[in-house]
Amino acid sequence: MKHSDFVTELKPVVAAQRAILETITVTVESLEPSLSLSSRHATDLVELSKLIDELEADPGLLPEDLDGIDEDIRVAVADRSIRYDNEIKSLNFSNWNDFVRQSQVYCLANKADYSLPWESFLSGNDLELLKNEDYGLQYKWDKWDYIFVGAAGVIASLTDYLLVGLPKDINYLGKFPQNDKSKITEFLKSKIDSTKGADSWFADFARACEKICKVPYDSAMEATGGLGGMHPKTHRLQSFGHDPILGLVFGILDIYRGTMTGFSYDRLAGVHSFTVKQMTEGNGVSLLEALLTQLGHLVSDVGTSQGVPPPFFGLFQGINIPAPMSEKGRTIGEVARWMYLNGFDLRHFITQGITPAVIEIILRAYIMIRHYSEKGEVKFVLADNPKYRSMLLSAHAIACAGNAGKIALYQGNPLAINYSEWLALTRYLVPSLKYWIFDKRNLQLAHYQKINDDAWSELTFSGTALLEKVYAETLEVVQLGEIESGYP
Repeated sequence: MKHSDFVTELKPVVAAQRAILETITVTVESLEPSLSLSSRHATDLVELSKLIDELEADPGLLPEDLDGIDEDIRVAVADRSIRYDNEIKSLNFSNWNDFVRQSQVYCLANKADYSLPWESFLSGNDLELLKNEDYGLQYKWDKWDYIFVGAAGVIASLTDYLLVGLPKDINYLGKFPQNDKSKITEFLKSKIDSTKGADSWFADFARACEKICKVPYDSAMEATGGLGGMHPKTHRLQSFGHDPILGLVFGILDIYRGTMTGFSYDRLAGVHSFTVKQMTEGNGVSLLEALLTQLGHLVSDVGTSQGVPPPFFGLFQGINIPAPMSEKGRTIGEVARWMYLNGFDLRHFITQGITPAVIEIILRAYIMIRHYSEKGEVKFVLADNPKYRSMLLSAHAIACAGNAGKIALYQGNPLAINYSEWLALTRYLVPSLKYWIFDKRNLQLAHYQKINDDAWSELTFSGTALLEKVYAETLEVVQLGEIESGYP
């Protein structure tokens, strides 16, 4: 018989036995009022206990004293035995198939449902064990997870609208006055300022770096050898060396090779093209010197009127397709160029970082507190846990949805985009996609394999212990070197 067929036939049998047990339980419960103990019954129970002790001490008293047992007890025991026997005898069978059919008939006659979920056949300990071993349940959210994820996402959206605002006041498209310049961005630009007339320790340090840290990719105009479409306000966006992250690769390479790497811009066609242009001969500086020169040049430029672009922002220039939010049919690269020219620089990017920071602070604090309250001082890596990663991803998705609403409120103004929050969403989305597509199945198999290995190890240990106990208690001990008496 196949396993699936046996399991199907087992259901009515178990259901019939369950119905019998329920009938017996009802019978027992009906006798409880008559068996309730009063003070007199309690005294009789003590006397009965003494009598049992005497019977155990002297079994010879048993035959004579049996006649003294209360007749009511005999009747109750006999009645209960008859009830149970009748229930069992009602299932007349001669083989397994007959037993299954009789069980089905009994279930129909007594209205017992034998299409029960398998959980009803398991004990509480079995259910708890399965719950702990199930791969999916260990990553299942509860109501508190949903509450904190939703709260973190909503609070982050509010900070995006109320605190981040726009990099500057603007009359968008000439018909939508938007006077929501970020106070935080304004404060950062006043502190991180190396423009002419600025008087601070940072301004002095930035000017010193400007004199020392000369780089080949700093040509400011197309007419003086820069890339196509380059002028003083856009040369930091167009050259990769001025990117805070990409500059650590392309900027150092440009210093080594004496080149300028970035995007040239054709105004007539509205197209950006990746370009590497030789500016000077390579000077063969050491890696440390090139790194320090690169960092010093970024410091000298971060406080200028245009500042340096946000990380990876210059890459959007290479997307030469129409932007969905542009009423003038500009490409995404041209929109990115326009955003930078209107104050979308590293300082405003830092202001935007408040939004993802709110999510990280709220959720990470909640996750760590709950983890340690439930499991104690157990080390865990949050980024490797699919549940925690999905919670952070969901909260950032809520914040990004809120940012989309903010853009709509600002009539599609791209300056309302919270670039920092969208980067945070991407940071969790990419590994989550990898997990869902590639890793989940392998991790499930590894999880169940570990359970099987642990169970097999426990079974082996128990079997070994049982054999040792059997050998110790049942086998006759033979001592070598001795001769049984009576033999030569």
